[in-house]
Amino acid sequence: GLYNIIYTYITAVWIPDNEEVWQSAEITKNYKAGDRFLQVQLEDGTEINYPVDPAALPPLRNPDILVGENDLTALSYLHEPAVLHNLKVRFVESKLIYTYSGIILVAINPYKQLPIYGDAIIHAYSGQNMGDMDPHIFAVAEEAYKQMARNNKNQSIIVSGESGAGKTVSARYTMRYFATVSKSTSNAHVEDKVLASNPITEAVGNAKTTRNDNSSRFGKYTEISFDQSYRIIGANMRTYLLEKSRVVFQSENERNYHIFYQLCASAMQPEFQHLKLGSAEEFNYTRMGGNTVIEGVDDRANMVETQKTFALLGNLLEISTTYSHLNIFCELLDLNFDKITQWLCHRKIITTSETVIKPMTKAQAVNARDALAKKIYSHLFDFIVERINQALQFTGKQHTFIGVLDIYGFETFDVNSFEQFCINYANEKLQLQFNLHVFKLEQEEYMKEDIPWTLIDFYDNQPVIDLIEAKMGILELLDEECLLPHGTDENWLQKLYNNFVNKNALFEKPRMSNTSFIIQHFADKVEYKCEGFLEKNRDTVYEVLMEILKESKFRLCANFFQDNPVSISPFSSTINIKSARPVLKPPNKQLRMTVGSKFRSSLSLLMETLNATTPHYVRCIKPNDEKQPFEFDSKRVAQQLRACGVLETIRISAQSYPSRWTYIEFFSRYSILMTQQELSLNDKKQICKIVLQRLIQDPNQYQFGRTKIFFRAGQVAYLEKLRSDKLRHACIMIQKSVRGWLQRKKFLRIKQAAVTIQQYFRGQRTIHRTLYLMLIEPQIITDICKCFLLKMLEEHKAVILQKYARAWLARRRFQNIRRFVSNIQLSYRVQRLQKKIEEQVRNTSQFMICTVFLSYLFPRGVVVNMIPGLPAHILFMCVRYADYLNDADMLKSFINVTIDGIKQVVKENSEDFEMLSFWLSNTYYFLNCLKQYSGEEEFMKSNTPRQNKNCLKHFDLSEYRQILSDLAIRIYHQFIIVMENNIQPMIVPGMLEYESLQGISGLKPTGFRKRSSSIDDTDTYTMTSILQQLSYFYSTMCQNGLDSELLKQAVKQLFFLIGAVTLNSLFLRKDMCSCRKGMQIRCNISYLEEWLKEKNLQSSNAKETLEPLAQAAWLLQVKKITDDDAKEICEHCTSLSTVQVMNHLFFSDTDCRILPI
Repeated sequence: GLYNIIYTYITAVWIPDNEEVWQSAEITKNYKAGDRFLQVQLEDGTEINYPVDPAALPPLRNPDILVGENDLTALSYLHEPAVLHNLKVRFVESKLIYTYSGIILVAINPYKQLPIYGDAIIHAYSGQNMGDMDPHIFAVAEEAYKQMARNNKNQSIIVSGESGAGKTVSARYTMRYFATVSKSTSNAHVEDKVLASNPITEAVGNAKTTRNDNSSRFGKYTEISFDQSYRIIGANMRTYLLEKSRVVFQSENERNYHIFYQLCASAMQPEFQHLKLGSAEEFNYTRMGGNTVIEGVDDRANMVETQKTFALLGNLLEISTTYSHLNIFCELLDLNFDKITQWLCHRKIITTSETVIKPMTKAQAVNARDALAKKIYSHLFDFIVERINQALQFTGKQHTFIGVLDIYGFETFDVNSFEQFCINYANEKLQLQFNLHVFKLEQEEYMKEDIPWTLIDFYDNQPVIDLIEAKMGILELLDEECLLPHGTDENWLQKLYNNFVNKNALFEKPRMSNTSFIIQHFADKVEYKCEGFLEKNRDTVYEVLMEILKESKFRLCANFFQDNPVSISPFSSTINIKSARPVLKPPNKQLRMTVGSKFRSSLSLLMETLNATTPHYVRCIKPNDEKQPFEFDSKRVAQQLRACGVLETIRISAQSYPSRWTYIEFFSRYSILMTQQELSLNDKKQICKIVLQRLIQDPNQYQFGRTKIFFRAGQVAYLEKLRSDKLRHACIMIQKSVRGWLQRKKFLRIKQAAVTIQQYFRGQRTIHRTLYLMLIEPQIITDICKCFLLKMLEEHKAVILQKYARAWLARRRFQNIRRFVSNIQLSYRVQRLQKKIEEQVRNTSQFMICTVFLSYLFPRGVVVNMIPGLPAHILFMCVRYADYLNDADMLKSFINVTIDGIKQVVKENSEDFEMLSFWLSNTYYFLNCLKQYSGEEEFMKSNTPRQNKNCLKHFDLSEYRQILSDLAIRIYHQFIIVMENNIQPMIVPGMLEYESLQGISGLKPTGFRKRSSSIDDTDTYTMTSILQQLSYFYSTMCQNGLDSELLKQAVKQLFFLIGAVTLNSLFLRKDMCSCRKGMQIRCNISYLEEWLKEKNLQSSNAKETLEPLAQAAWLLQVKKITDDDAKEICEHCTSLSTVQVMNHLFFSDTDCRILPI
């Protein structure tokens, strides 16, 4: 039954494709239960019969409203093709690299510098809620910082992905965000030191690989410490599994670590000449890959970033080549040349009875040399990290911290060895932690909404972890084999076969190989070649060589090889965390020295840390292997999505209720499906429940929460189909009505023509008949006409007389009433004012009147009954009185008291809009009176002779005019601030978010990021709220008699604020950039223009301030396909910059597609 409803004509589905993984198709014939084929048409027009399994029909496409959604969990159909398509639309068409997938931020590497990481963007995201802004790495950083400050709980940001996906850059941006928003107050500039550590670690730990020019060859966990004010006070760094084999071997087109090439490029610099280096082509360790230069990278310039005396780094190159280089190596490290020469080529074998010195083969000598080089570089790397930690140490007490984990993602190559085994082991541990965290968040969301919790089945990879790290697991068997004197890779592999083949479903033996084994990881099956496992796990250097290096007079080198080297790190560990699980301790001291055991211990410590923090996840995706900007290889992306846990998140979400709408969102979107009876109810929440129970018969397909409705997968798509069908029928009805109206109009026109013809015919006949009668009986006709005309004339004159008489009586009655009311009002006002002035005169001097006068005038009580500007005129009368007496002291005292009084009243009522409006108006009037009557020539030019008689005779008040002018400006600024503060919270909800155009609502489902918010209908601002606030401002200003120019300027500033805030929010919220939203914005702008026209404020130029917003709204609606479209956009969008047009608003929107009826 369900298939008959969903798999119908023109329904879009996904079918597998060899090239694009999935391709879209439309059903051309309704599917019926039992059919073995589904008739579909591909996007290129090809029609095929696709064989289907009734139990597993092709995945359905999401409706157009969800295309390009910024949170994958908001998709109605949650499956791999929907995720791939959504990411592709956002990345390729909209040039958006960030997308949420529940708690994950998916970051696709654009392979291009984008202008979205400046300080202005950082400040735009600072303090904002995650769901209110477009997905961004800064949004994740802000969420971590906010949760740390709000909950006093440590946070972690886990950045993962394969080589070249952009992990290091993403981690760097998060640390830059924290450094910017949490500046320390000390002079130490700790945040600058944290950022400065990145170039150093990248120089010694990053290298060019075939996949990435700047690949991190180690894992890094940077712990940024904050004090109680949440400012950075220090940091600490831990590293994991440095790829030491790269020091002595690089594949074709790869390089060694960057630092070697930087040093070689700077060999002739004075500070490096003592290292006796040459070009990178001279050394075996730097020329193996065949190309020592990276296109577009200047190694000498990069050396400036890492300019420190790393003397030992040069020495490693010298050990790698000729006899003369070996001599330089010994000279630089102050070693005995003869001993080094001997023991690099000979081996000491100690038995119970004797000691034998045996010469090595060439291969053994090379291995001994390479092992020594790897050991030295490993110690040096650890030393540099400790020195960085020492520079980042802090004296105060750590209150909280945020950890940033930049770690390798799941890896599978043609040949996989020990390094890939450890990397994938680490990712198994991280995936388990991630799955448990996602599961926990889902449970919390259900509990918060009072929805019954049902157990969700999710992939548990604990068995794989047990296979690797449990007792008698792969790692323990490897360590055991490493202890045997004659242990080999083949013997270890045979033990694995004996223990796990046909006994553990996750372990397999390849059919065509006896040197490999296969592990079924959470992401994929991986085949590991056993060759080199034991050597890499032992990581041993001959004891004789280590003893020689211990004797080095170069203290740093000697310290590396001591049995208990003195740590230069000021702290052994900055983390004091209670473990969520017991740490796996190796069974004895010897096992603790293997690389596998060390890695397992450090990984356990990392998991302790992560389990004790609130994690935030960033999954970096590499869109193509050619590093082409904004090119999307669906196969590669799908492979990585499976590997990084995004699809697992989707799967967990899909098992429950993935689509979640607030009641207000649901009502706004689907009110078109509601009946008039349902809409007549007042409770919108109850309306939503009634409608859903009518539309979706199965109550198991949705749940009603406290603030949201939860839908099973596919239910929102079903509702969208119902809505689309209803709109389609409405369009047909409109077409039918219009066509009917056109036909009726045509019919009426024909009918009118026929009536006209009939009229002329009948008129002609009547004329003939009349002429006939006139010839026969003229006198009778004449008498009849006279009587008729006289009667009409008498009636007409009577009506005219009645009209004028009634109008005169009504006007007389109105004038009497108005005169009576005016006399009463005037008498009352005069008596009241006279009474107060007389009381003041009796008790105080005339200048104390001013103080009482100012304190008495409160707009709400007085202004409504007062002539506008009356206080200003009264104050000026007092000035004239002092001028008349020619009393300078009196005048000076009066004006000072007046100005101080106004200042005091304004200060006490700095947030009272009405009071500010009142005193701005009167201060401006008073100032104008002084200008007009106290000597301001520009104002006196237009005075009449009578006005000139009222000018002051004895005083020039230019100084006081300047003081009053400054006071008026201060009041005006505060006046504008109060208006802006009142209206600003309404702008984005009213102009952008509220949908006033019913039937074309652009609201989309609420993704995971907005689940924590709840929308209350009573607090929602609308466009009406903005217009009401503007009307309140306008009426108050008019009532107080504010000067018309000031009023226009104030309105213009308000309109500028509305336009700027709306446009800026539009730039930062790509989910709002749709055709529907453009239509809504233009509608709202028209409301504002109508308001200006209604208030007769067209001359204020306020309309022009909305032009950039109007152009942006127009751009969201216009076609953007042909060259003519581009030309039209250039001609029309004159108020928008090219960057604004291209980077923010140039979107193809499916909302505006016109479907054929």
